[in-house]
Amino acid sequence: MKLLKTKTGYSVRYKTEFGYRNSRLSAKTEKEAIQEIKDANVQQLEALANANALTMDMAAKYLSGKNLSVGSALKEWNEWRDSEGKSRNTISSQTDFINLFCKFCYGMDKPVMGITHKLVSKWVNNPKSKVGVSTRSAWLSAISAFLSFCSTRQYIPKNPASIVNVNMSKLSHEQKEKKRVQPFTHAEYKVVMTNLDGCFNDDDVNDFWSAACAFSYWLGLRLGDIINLEWKSINQKSIIVWTEKRDARVELPIMHKLTGGGELMKIIAGLDYDGGKYVFDKKFRDRINDPKKRHYFSQQFSTMMQRMNIQNRSFHSFRHSFATRHKNLPLEDVAKLLGHQSVKTTRRYTH
Repeated sequence: MKLLKTKTGYSVRYKTEFGYRNSRLSAKTEKEAIQEIKDANVQQLEALANANALTMDMAAKYLSGKNLSVGSALKEWNEWRDSEGKSRNTISSQTDFINLFCKFCYGMDKPVMGITHKLVSKWVNNPKSKVGVSTRSAWLSAISAFLSFCSTRQYIPKNPASIVNVNMSKLSHEQKEKKRVQPFTHAEYKVVMTNLDGCFNDDDVNDFWSAACAFSYWLGLRLGDIINLEWKSINQKSIIVWTEKRDARVELPIMHKLTGGGELMKIIAGLDYDGGKYVFDKKFRDRINDPKKRHYFSQQFSTMMQRMNIQNRSFHSFRHSFATRHKNLPLEDVAKLLGHQSVKTTRRYTH
């Protein structure tokens, strides 16, 4: 690698798979040129070239990456994830985390090349933040996934977040403790189903929650999967769902004693069929499929629980009830019913 002074400024000469190449720099002074070369990781490019692992296209992308802003890379990442059918809720929440990172210790308009492991660690292990280990792990997962994409696109040479961990020694006992979701007991489920009629002034809302709670308690379905349920997914023996989170196919029996023993058929028979594709009204789908409106459901469910004097339960608690009810089955079978890729996840759902 060699820094060259030209009539118009500076350029750098470096080795590629096909020989030496000159790249023009934007720097006006020698000091700025040296820093620009450092930021562009030209020395790492040469190391790749010496290992016969650097193409001209890779070199061009690495060097262009020094000027690619976080905002531009984030937009490209989200466009790719959307085209791949990733959950809109996941995209939205992880984008919010990247925005938080930029607000706290970096800038959205700054080059993605400038993000270092020290900056990521500073954000994830911020001692002033009161959030716990679960939230910090979610932050780290988001920034790592984003930077991994940038690395794959060859905008940066490697993912700096890959060597960052949540520093548990800096957290208080309360922050280290993960909040454990508590399942609904069958008695609590009965309280919910008994008191839903008239819980809200809108009968459509009461009917929706009655069906949604039954579907989740007996089948372990997520709220998004329930709201997007299609009539063709339902037959006399089972319900087939392609889950929104992992896009996994699950087939759930609806006549087994562990899944209601016929109770769900009564719920389904009571639902209005308008000849359309979906079981539930469009207004519910519009809310659940819009990341900015999903909170509507958690707020309503919290209101329900308060009115029924049930403490420390979320809608997700129904999914834990399903797993706990099936815990005598092989864990691999329960994982398939829940659409989990790993039995380690399923194990956390059984109580």
